[in-house]
Amino acid sequence: SILALLQRIPSTAGVVLSAGFEVLAWNPLAAALMEDFSARLLGDRNLARTAFLTGGPGETSLYGISDASDFARQAVAELRVAHARYPEDAVIAALVDELRQGSSLFSALWDRHDVETRPMLTKTFDHPIVGPITLDCDALHLSDQDQHLILYTAPDGSRASEQLAFLGTIGQTH
Repeated sequence: SILALLQRIPSTAGVVLSAGFEVLAWNPLAAALMEDFSARLLGDRNLARTAFLTGGPGETSLYGISDASDFARQAVAELRVAHARYPEDAVIAALVDELRQGSSLFSALWDRHDVETRPMLTKTFDHPIVGPITLDCDALHLSDQDQHLILYTAPDGSRASEQLAFLGTIGQTH
């Protein structure tokens, strides 16, 4: 299973997202890097909702990432594709309505009708304990389940690799 795979890659932070950006699974390093998703109720584990509804007007807030505007455009484009692919899905439709009503940025991006995204190759998190940490970001589409496996890695021997290792250590003690 995908959860078993996440557990077998301890030096990689990994999350699995649904087509509607629900966090379905994560490993301990992802919890240390981003947040402990188990502390949230199931319906509150949505990265699009977190990004668009927790920032100020016209901005996103998601773990202090450096490319928040790129994430915003990608999330809207991917939600548009999911909405078109599953027009009868009440959960995706309700999420889109909630985001359009609650975020002027989401609404403006939605009205652009973009559907093409570009892959994010690196992402810098402003982590409260280790500070800025720049990681390689790989998104793998699991087409049979319409999910995305997002993996955050660092080159061996790099400062980011040391920061990830430290997060892995403190994540296990909290």
